[in-house]
Amino acid sequence: MMKEYGRILTAVDGSESGEAAFFKAVQVALRNHAELLIVNVVDTLYFANVTAADGGATVNQFTETSKQLLEDYRKRAEEMGLSKVNAEVVYGSPKARIVEIAEDDFHPDLIVVGAVGQPRLARMLLGSVASYVTVHAPCDVLVERESISKK
Repeated sequence: MMKEYGRILTAVDGSESGEAAFFKAVQVALRNHAELLIVNVVDTLYFANVTAADGGATVNQFTETSKQLLEDYRKRAEEMGLSKVNAEVVYGSPKARIVEIAEDDFHPDLIVVGAVGQPRLARMLLGSVASYVTVHAPCDVLVERESISKK
């Protein structure tokens, strides 16, 4: 028997893998008549030194870019037929924030993430977001892999 998912969380970062995760999340949400939350995490670790120098202008610029990205995704999900869709910009470590949102705020039945999003060096130094979420999430996790098999 297949599990039904009523609440789905997906994280997007503007990468090809994030895009593929978004489409997969929408497909699962449509099949299950589920609510979808799309998040973009502004990684504040990258901006720690810059923020001190520019008074937060860089983070503000990334926030505006993130809001536009999410609005575009939200509209696309609605155009694809999804009626219950929300989008949110959050701040912090992407892997930690995705799990925190799942545990403390949204309580999804499923999280959909891309297999790769960060540059290779960042993945080696910081660890994969997908790996972390898979181990620590309080629910099922679907790791989208199609985008990397096309390369």
